[in-house]
Amino acid sequence: MAEPTMIYKITILELLQRSGFPLSNSQITDFFLEGDLTDYFTAQQAISDDEDAGLIVSTTNHNNTTYSITEEGKKTLELFKEKITPALSKDINKYLKANSITMKEENSYKATYFKADRGGYVVQLRITENDVPTMDLSFHVASKEQAETLCNNWKVKSDDVYMSIMDILMT
Repeated sequence: MAEPTMIYKITILELLQRSGFPLSNSQITDFFLEGDLTDYFTAQQAISDDEDAGLIVSTTNHNNTTYSITEEGKKTLELFKEKITPALSKDINKYLKANSITMKEENSYKATYFKADRGGYVVQLRITENDVPTMDLSFHVASKEQAETLCNNWKVKSDDVYMSIMDILMT
């Protein structure tokens, strides 16, 4: 059983390395589930093990956690790259080719909030494209509920907000 678990851990490293951008927990898990490679719980354990070993690092913004490969992860991947079979390599390429645009878009909308020093909450909303900020907004709101509402609505309404601001400022 140790061998398949190691392959899952190495596969996560390869997936992150080839993607070229951070992937969410669900994006990594979807690769394993769509390919019928393992079950949800085993995939979660492999992600957790990679993170505990310092091979990947997580970044959390509001309700979204993304993972990136670390330098230690890159070194480990080089040592165990032969564990990625040609068939598995082909599956990774196929998954990234089919999903990379959608995955990149999903991860380009960031929303987070934190408690302000003088009361209320500061909400930070961001759209990035190729790791370059396209729009960066900060708001001070009175309650945690308002902060959560802004963050939850950001992914759905950010394009409309962007276009509205551009229209207003360009006229």
